[in-house]
Amino acid sequence: MLELSQVAVALLGWAIEALGDAFAIGGFSSNTRHEVRYLHIKGFSEPWGAPVKARLAALQAGWSTRMGAALRHAGHSLARRAADKKLLLILSDGEPADIDETDPQRLIEDARKALQELSGAGIYSYCINFDPHADDYVGTIFGQHYSVIDRVERLPERLTQLFVALTR
Repeated sequence: MLELSQVAVALLGWAIEALGDAFAIGGFSSNTRHEVRYLHIKGFSEPWGAPVKARLAALQAGWSTRMGAALRHAGHSLARRAADKKLLLILSDGEPADIDETDPQRLIEDARKALQELSGAGIYSYCINFDPHADDYVGTIFGQHYSVIDRVERLPERLTQLFVALTR
């Protein structure tokens, strides 16, 4: 699934750069609540060039998905930006999980709470999920603000449609 996410981010990066909009890219993984790693891939002022593409290509899957903490970190960075519209686009391949949490509902609720906090700060969030079973949990987190793309051949068409709809 990581490869699909990398392709999706590359397609979006190319499209957003072509439009001339500022954007940043981050990634994350977790190893309990005490170790959530937020990865810098592209900063707002960085061009969409070879160093960014190399960092994106070098990503490796690992650890867990404590989504709420990562959403808060991304939101903190985005909140400092001066922009008319602030969009946090989340690409995910699975539900929130971590090795120190036995109740998956707690991490789902934490992610939902993080999104409420972002919304209160004027940040619009939307999830593109690649998990064919995402309907079981993603609606609880994102409400109506998500799409499931579970067929790779539909990725370019769907990403283009979504990005145009989200940036209007």
